[in-house]
Amino acid sequence: MSSKPFSGLALVKLVDTWPYYQQNPAAYKAWMQDYYYFMIEGYPKPFGYMHKSILQGLNLSPSWKVNSERRLLTMVQADSFQERTQVMREMLLRAVKEGALTSPRKFYGEALRVMSSEGEHVLDTDRSGLDPFGVVSFSSHVIGFVRDGNETKYWVPKRSATKPTVPNKLDSTVAGVVRSGERPVDCMARKIAVEASVPKEYTRANITACGTVSYQMSITSNGKPGCQHIISYLYEMEIGRDMIPRPGNDEVEAFTLMTLDDVKGALMEGEFVANRAMVWLAYLIRHGVMTAENEPDFIEICQRLQRKHDLFIVEG
Repeated sequence: MSSKPFSGLALVKLVDTWPYYQQNPAAYKAWMQDYYYFMIEGYPKPFGYMHKSILQGLNLSPSWKVNSERRLLTMVQADSFQERTQVMREMLLRAVKEGALTSPRKFYGEALRVMSSEGEHVLDTDRSGLDPFGVVSFSSHVIGFVRDGNETKYWVPKRSATKPTVPNKLDSTVAGVVRSGERPVDCMARKIAVEASVPKEYTRANITACGTVSYQMSITSNGKPGCQHIISYLYEMEIGRDMIPRPGNDEVEAFTLMTLDDVKGALMEGEFVANRAMVWLAYLIRHGVMTAENEPDFIEICQRLQRKHDLFIVEG
């Protein structure tokens, strides 16, 4: 149990760190001086925000144009889905190979969708492109629980010490990035089988969809200046007492059963991956643990769990 009183808003403020334009347009404009807009020729709106330190580490091909005055990084002469996907792939492979300090360390070979603001699937990027380009990403998270008499306990994994991002931290029971062409629930079935050794058939029969959370971070997954636009699909699953999650790969060290008070205390002590707080706050609201009657910042918390990813250019 944490010695700190539980504060949902304090947890939100550690995660939803990107400033809000409406609150202070002048401050937002100043903030964006450090970012370039990722554009694609022929599309009027940006697809992501790239921190200038990341751009400085990239060796650009003629398929990219930089407008330093307007801070635009534009993919050019790529008119089809296949061409855009190939340009992005070549960029990321080169960045990983050349190994600048702000470049991705690994090419994952996992295709993820990049969508326009109108809902067009414009290209696929490797997972390694999420951090540098600041595009909207889609993930799935499940909270797995067991009933122990009158008490509910939760299966909480500890991330492996060898994980390249936030090792040794507690996590959602299972989480994964939704691949291009993959349904969120299929992502869950795949990841739960791989990471927790629970058969896909069991997951499909027992998992329950619970909505989404959406927020924006001002750091990369490695804690460097950047941008993460995140939409996470949420799930719950009761796991029978005879179905014990076991690490199925090297990403998880162990699964432990925790009470809800244990989870809340660990969140306040920073033992979880920071943005997993958003998943747990949604759970607390969904189950009536956190309400307008017991949480003075209830409205702000709810609003910031559902941030709209409206990407736009601030001139000047």
